[in-house]
Amino acid sequence: MDLRSHLTAAQVESGAKVLDYQPFILSDDLQTGVAYSWIRGGDPRDKPPLVFRRDEWLDEWEKISTANAALRHMYDDFIEEIARRYPGGSLLDIACNNGYFPVRAELAGMRHCAGVELGRHHRYAMRFLNDALGTSATFVHGRYDWKRRSIIPLWRSWLSRPILGRFDVVVASAIMCHLPDPLEFLAALGCVAQEAIFFWGQIVESRDMLIAFNPPHPTLGEAHPFPYGFNDNTRLSRGLFDFSMRQMGFREIIEIAPRASWLPFPDHVALLARR
Repeated sequence: MDLRSHLTAAQVESGAKVLDYQPFILSDDLQTGVAYSWIRGGDPRDKPPLVFRRDEWLDEWEKISTANAALRHMYDDFIEEIARRYPGGSLLDIACNNGYFPVRAELAGMRHCAGVELGRHHRYAMRFLNDALGTSATFVHGRYDWKRRSIIPLWRSWLSRPILGRFDVVVASAIMCHLPDPLEFLAALGCVAQEAIFFWGQIVESRDMLIAFNPPHPTLGEAHPFPYGFNDNTRLSRGLFDFSMRQMGFREIIEIAPRASWLPFPDHVALLARR
């Protein structure tokens, strides 16, 4: 998201304190995003650089800008595909991070857009975006609770009452890969989504009914006892994902084809499951 025309110099520096993981342009010389860390090699999960100032990254600035632009194009295309099918609809983003998807969805014409995030500090990022862009997306301090197998708020607010069935579209982008119980997670999403689930992440290309894990990764969250410690690269097979969606009443699964302008992600798919 390009914020340059919306920010004063003071706001640029304020944005640099609250935006990080998702791809934002704050000024000609300052941007944020994880895309460069994803493509440059090494382990992007282990304290990757997320805020880039041109004078500190002069030799790599073009690569940083190109990578983050590709990630922005992808995110924006995701939201446009959703908003086009559900004009004026509501959207809930699970693990919303800085709030890119809820804010962008409101800019695309959707209403009652919210994001759930365990990291309470991200509320400052969404507040910053709302102030800069004139949007009203809501931040909810909450999480998917694998013990309760539901999505719960962690503080009392307008969303502290049950949220089941309250949103037309529920977004799960790059979050199931960090969960030990992908089927229970999908079931929780299905209880909240009135019309559709948008999923972006890795899929095992097999019609067999498979779940795959990597060993737990030490930097991706607190340790949990077996079998709840799996937090890295959890994947469903295509066959199991499709079957699970049908079991929950989502009869149509639309795959959004990758575009040349997107950051390339092997084995990742963008799927919109509709009732």
